[in-house]
Amino acid sequence: RDNNKLTSNDHIQVIPPTGDDEIYTLTILNIQPEDQGEYSAAVSNIGESLKSKKCKVTVSKSPEFIVKPTAQKVKQGETALFKAQIDGCPPPKISWLLNGKELISKEGIQVQFNTATDEANLSICNVNLQHAGLIICRLENPHGYQEETIQFTVLAAPTITTDLPKQQETASGQDVTLKLVVLGSPQPSAEWFFKDRPIGTDNASIDEAKSEYQLLIKQTTVAQNEGAYQVVLKNEVGEIQSTPCLLTVLEPVKLTRVKPASNVIDLEE
Repeated sequence: RDNNKLTSNDHIQVIPPTGDDEIYTLTILNIQPEDQGEYSAAVSNIGESLKSKKCKVTVSKSPEFIVKPTAQKVKQGETALFKAQIDGCPPPKISWLLNGKELISKEGIQVQFNTATDEANLSICNVNLQHAGLIICRLENPHGYQEETIQFTVLAAPTITTDLPKQQETASGQDVTLKLVVLGSPQPSAEWFFKDRPIGTDNASIDEAKSEYQLLIKQTTVAQNEGAYQVVLKNEVGEIQSTPCLLTVLEPVKLTRVKPASNVIDLEE
């Protein structure tokens, strides 16, 4: 092969003629890409030698993962590294996709392939919440196609993007909703406080589409509901507390009829 002499072993078998057929046979068991090349045979006896024409052997193999990439959880601001070891002949085209969009090497993103180790790498520096989602590693060559999909989770401490108002007014007997917008991954939990005391979660809710946290206060009264409200938001990465919101409940003005005094004047006094 490629002018290198081959000897029989567990992988290659050189079989001499049997009987009168005078046919020499070379058998390659479990052929691999490294077996491809130009093969020829040299036959010699006393005083004479012959060499056959060359036979080119090409090995084809559909792509496959030897080591698959794995799901990652990375804190915001750190670097994510995805690795895969691949095989295929000819060497497959390797594509990395994030949420359906192909990634290419640019600032903060590196796509690499080591031909010596057949290792494909994707690194994303300074990750943020926009990088979270599904990562796909796709392999393609003329003989096949394979891909692996994994989850990429970016961990981020809670951040308040729209805080509670510092003050809010409502009329007595009316419902009022306190709102703030909070980002974080995983989704932060919320604990609401009224006058520094925790309150139940029956009237607390989250609009996940807007990342909006809400507290509904029903039929407000001065005695029961006027005061400072605050919320603490936590996840496994960190916690943050909102600005206190001072809720003022306005009582309606009551008009009282006053009986007029007598307008009769006693002139004799």
